[in-house]
Amino acid sequence: MAPFTTAAVICLMLTSTISSALDPRKMNVALRRRGTPTGPLPHSAFALSPTFVNLGAGALAGSSGVFVSFPFDTLKTLSQVRSSKNLPSLIREVFDEEGIKGFYQGVKGMVVGQAFIKSVAFASNDWALQHTSQLATSNFVSLVCAAMFAGFVTSFLVTPIERVKIILQAKKPGDKGTDEVGVIKNMLSQPDGVKNLFTVGLLPTISREVPSYALYFVTYRLLMDSNVFLPITGPTFAPLLAGAMAGIACWVPVYPIDVVKTTMQESSTNQKKSAFFILQTILKEEGVSGLFDGLTPKVVRAAINHAVTFFVYNYLTGL
Repeated sequence: MAPFTTAAVICLMLTSTISSALDPRKMNVALRRRGTPTGPLPHSAFALSPTFVNLGAGALAGSSGVFVSFPFDTLKTLSQVRSSKNLPSLIREVFDEEGIKGFYQGVKGMVVGQAFIKSVAFASNDWALQHTSQLATSNFVSLVCAAMFAGFVTSFLVTPIERVKIILQAKKPGDKGTDEVGVIKNMLSQPDGVKNLFTVGLLPTISREVPSYALYFVTYRLLMDSNVFLPITGPTFAPLLAGAMAGIACWVPVYPIDVVKTTMQESSTNQKKSAFFILQTILKEEGVSGLFDGLTPKVVRAAINHAVTFFVYNYLTGL
């Protein structure tokens, strides 16, 4: 029952923190304020276009966040695909098998991959926000639509990148493909290799990313506009706390989808198992609690990753 308790406590904390930000009088304040990532950015001293700034800052922010938090992502994946669900036991297993480097299997691909993913996410969110703000009936609707668009677009990058990462994290000694290039070559050498790499887990990824990004960008914007963290951190470090809360908020509700997606993507072969079949299997063998395996390291990872991501992003776009 621990995963349910963790999820319930987190949701209550987020609801309490965000509720003050939902005041309509505050939602229109500083919608385009400097330093927030969901509106057009001012030109820098070098007169760079807002799109270029979003792409560059998003790339550096995304790669920084994923590198700092990657060991927790490895533990999350192993909790979902291995029989051992106990976190201390998993840490010992990984360390005994491969040492510290075992916690960073697949990190090179994810650092590069997240640079692309976050650059596209921030840039597409900014582009959609500018266009939906002219059509939407309210600022809140504009924020949600733009964020969901960003989630849909990035899903097509996330699917192959996370496919390779999950295979490396879940691999056992003797498995083919010891690095990102080896895994990709192994998959492409099989029948339907391109389809294997780019489409296995795509639908669950879209189902996870679209609502997740809506929660991600909207939660961050509401928290920043409400100024709830300013008395604690001041303006410089407010993105750290707001980013951490946004990271948690965007993951907890969609976590069961991630469990199904990870199970689909853990094998390098093109398995003919649907998401619905995997969901039925998990519920039959482990019950509903099986859909929350690895939640604790994922929550820690999300908080660290997105705190760093938003902090770096805001710092770079404020130069």
